[in-house]
Amino acid sequence: MLLVGTSYFYFRHQLSALTRLNIPGLSDDDKGRVMNVLLVGSDSRENTSGDIADATGKGEEGTGGQRSDTIMVLHIDPAQQKAAILSIPRDLYVPIPGNGRDKVNASFSIGGPQLLIQTIKEALGIEINHYVEVDFSGVERIVNAIGGIKVYADAPARDEMTGLDIPMAGCNELDGYQALAFVRSRYYQTYERGRWVQGSNSDIDRIARQQDFIRRMMKKAVSSGLSNPLTLNRLINIGVDNVRVDQQMSTKDITTLARRFRSIDPDSVDMLTLPTFDDFAGGAAVQRLDTAKAREFIDRLNGIQPVTASVPPADIAVKVLNGNGADAAASTAANSLTQAGFRIASTGDAPSHDYSETIVQYAPGQQAKASVLRSRLAAGATVEEDKTLVGADVALVLGSDYAGLKSQTTAAPNTDGPASPDSPDPTKAPSRSC
Repeated sequence: MLLVGTSYFYFRHQLSALTRLNIPGLSDDDKGRVMNVLLVGSDSRENTSGDIADATGKGEEGTGGQRSDTIMVLHIDPAQQKAAILSIPRDLYVPIPGNGRDKVNASFSIGGPQLLIQTIKEALGIEINHYVEVDFSGVERIVNAIGGIKVYADAPARDEMTGLDIPMAGCNELDGYQALAFVRSRYYQTYERGRWVQGSNSDIDRIARQQDFIRRMMKKAVSSGLSNPLTLNRLINIGVDNVRVDQQMSTKDITTLARRFRSIDPDSVDMLTLPTFDDFAGGAAVQRLDTAKAREFIDRLNGIQPVTASVPPADIAVKVLNGNGADAAASTAANSLTQAGFRIASTGDAPSHDYSETIVQYAPGQQAKASVLRSRLAAGATVEEDKTLVGADVALVLGSDYAGLKSQTTAAPNTDGPASPDSPDPTKAPSRSC
């Protein structure tokens, strides 16, 4: 018993030594509410040397500073007892506050974690509660600490830039160096019919490999790491050297997350990728957000549940506010809502006429009503709680993107029912087990 207690306090002491960053702008972490942890794989060369430095990318030798090489959001929903990881393509082209438009990972280079979080919040509408950053050396050391990782390859594969070498199709066990080369590969080639074939989309293809790798690493860590005090100690020591977290993330938060993931089947963690499409900006290939398809993902991360049992519009009192400055915008929208069966509590002006995006605000406990209203808007809307809202269930703040209501015949169907038995679930792990 004394040994257990001593180990517990030792682990807490080690966790307290993690490098903590002061990051303004993080959302409050309310107990029982959803939690979003921004996970960043930094390409900092500060702790790399020898072979591991080669795996950072031979075409980037001499590169200083750091960039957000991998950007993911770990989403925890205590009420649903579910977890998900959403990958954000690093080539996503977005507005960066105070710096024009660029790829999202440029925000990290310009302003570090704070600007990256601000960019994600303002450009995508995703609330971030905590921040965790792992550098290259950390990835290599973690994989070595848990005894390597087995990955599945459809064909022999290589990346001459990172040094990746997967010699055969099927299961291949990777050490830390090869694992880093695998997750970093942007020039992934497979050997097919006697020749090396380049992948079609380096950023999106790489995300798929990273997600498969993370699921496998979670399984290995749970089975051989979190249950083994010696391995756990090595992992904690790696964290002290190679992981940085926000200062609001307490030691208790970290241990709670570890316990929670110890009981979660890694196959039940949904692996999601923010929907995008290929485009060009200034002659460079970029990804642009598919706003309509992305809404479902963003709502989920913000704890907004899909409409499963529709609240009658007659039971929803709406305050309509003109946020775009158009003549009679509030009264015109109110008339449309009345015809659709909603109750209008009041109309008026928003605090300004500079809203570019329409917002549906809801009073505490009225989230379902906000979801119903948003589902009827032709151009969608951002949904957020307003604890100060009185006199109405929801407030509709009209932005310049407001496009009226959907007709009853074109309203989006409810897709929350069970999927067809023949429809694969893209969030789940592939059947290629090792």
